[in-house]
Amino acid sequence: MSGLTKRQEMLIRSLRTRHGRKKSPYCLCDGLRSSSEILQCRSDLVELIVLREDKADFVLPPCPAERIVLPAGEFEDLAATVNSQGILVLASCPSFRPVTDPVPDPFVLILDRVGDPGNFGTILRTARAIGLKEVWLTKGGIDPWSDKVLRSASGAQFALTLRYAESLEDAAGALRSQGYHTMWRTLPAGGENVFRTPDVFEKSAVIFGCEATGVAELAGSRSLHIPMPGDAESLNVAQAATIVLFEYVRRITS
Repeated sequence: MSGLTKRQEMLIRSLRTRHGRKKSPYCLCDGLRSSSEILQCRSDLVELIVLREDKADFVLPPCPAERIVLPAGEFEDLAATVNSQGILVLASCPSFRPVTDPVPDPFVLILDRVGDPGNFGTILRTARAIGLKEVWLTKGGIDPWSDKVLRSASGAQFALTLRYAESLEDAAGALRSQGYHTMWRTLPAGGENVFRTPDVFEKSAVIFGCEATGVAELAGSRSLHIPMPGDAESLNVAQAATIVLFEYVRRITS
């Protein structure tokens, strides 16, 4: 493929598969939003920018990385999306921050084995929107640097710090050692009402769980729920997270 070295082409193609992503320290942003986000927030990670010829004049944040412009046919053959916006950014994946480092947020958002890319990405965007600096993840969830998650989050991963724990117990232990003693497990029903409980967001962790099985058991935790007067069994995890997180915004802006 003209303009790209064989290594660059093979690397980009490999990142379109789950197997290739798991083996690689790189990620691929496909689209203007996620590409602009990494260029704005973490240009130091960018290895290569690939543009379709009709988008060669895209105004992008400054970045010293190499730019390559490809004819439309060659670009579309390389892109992972059907209707690409004409830009690909190849970048190194940021490292997870150690769980022992100081926590900057008033409360911590933990995603326990959340596996759907749309849900995961939406929650990351919401976390960024309410002003959180970081999100914690546990083993068993989706790869935060997969192409689907990057698109659904619009690249919010690059504006947030991500931390990874082997288990929910490990995450809770690390947080308790820093004075975050209250662990809230969100549940479809039962437990305390998120709109009426006063200390939900005070030196605490709010945990959302796997779509299929919910939040893992955690000794010493408290249960939290969103009241649902209707007859729905539960909310989608991304919907639930949005409601709970914006309850925090309501409290700090009231």
